[in-house]
Amino acid sequence: QCHTGNKGGNNGVGPNLWGLVGRKSGTIEGFSYSKANSESGVVWTREVLDVYLENPKKFMPGTKMAFAGLKKAQDRADIIAYLESLTD
Repeated sequence: QCHTGNKGGNNGVGPNLWGLVGRKSGTIEGFSYSKANSESGVVWTREVLDVYLENPKKFMPGTKMAFAGLKKAQDRADIIAYLESLTD
């Protein structure tokens, strides 16, 4: 609902997620990131995404992402596997 995952796709309420894994946070052109996100220096690895997706606001205070997180490790692993598929 908030993100798209298509190659070259538009940003929505959140940035396009194509190629997210391995990308530096806050770097999609045309998306207005929070200062917390754009200045975090985070690189979205599998391990970082696991921690982030559990509780985004705890991981990155000041993020605009209005998502409570996923408490179940398997749910996070499934989302991360999907995100890893969004690449060439």
